[in-house]
Amino acid sequence: MWTVELFRLTLADLAGSQLILLQTFTLQLSGGALLLIFMVIGAYIGWLRGLRAILTVTLFSILAYLMTVRGGNEIVAFINRFYQNAPRLAAFAVGRDPDTVQALDPLITPGFQVPLFFRFVLFIAIIVFGWVYNKKTQWYSTARKEPLAPMLGLLAGAFTALLWVDGLATFSREAGNNLGGPIGTILAIIPDVGVFIPSLITIFFLVLFLIIIFNLPKVWKAS
Repeated sequence: MWTVELFRLTLADLAGSQLILLQTFTLQLSGGALLLIFMVIGAYIGWLRGLRAILTVTLFSILAYLMTVRGGNEIVAFINRFYQNAPRLAAFAVGRDPDTVQALDPLITPGFQVPLFFRFVLFIAIIVFGWVYNKKTQWYSTARKEPLAPMLGLLAGAFTALLWVDGLATFSREAGNNLGGPIGTILAIIPDVGVFIPSLITIFFLVLFLIIIFNLPKVWKAS
């Protein structure tokens, strides 16, 4: 198991002109423990602010993750399928047999991969845009009147932190873990949890859907 040494504290006593080493304390954490710490920090921020205050940032973080970290190939495949079948869709719309229309060649070369640098920049840009948009168009109340707002904010904050850390760690791995410095060392030992992210995103949207459904009667009543 890979670990990172955060700090080393040495206690010493100077006796005359001779330095006597008393004791050394070293703190080492595994990648999983570091990931958990980042998620706890995100959860604490979400608990303080409530779900509505961080929901926009969380949604933009999901979009950034799907577009740049894991979903690049799937997005290219989706664009190609839509472009290739566009004539058949048009034929179906006007009442013709779609099988009589020839599909187009792929718009984007299959297997095309956006360069790592541009994916990283786009990842940061989408998240920053979401944060700025959330600041400028405040649609939520800071009073946290909803009973479940702190708890749901806690979950959203932890999930957002997970997306950020796993995204950055994935970029670092694709770059060969050559960043160096404390940040590069930390990202190099973060475990790869990308296989669980799609399921977590699905669960997040299911919970969000249930919240919307349960709050619809309140909206209708208010209107």
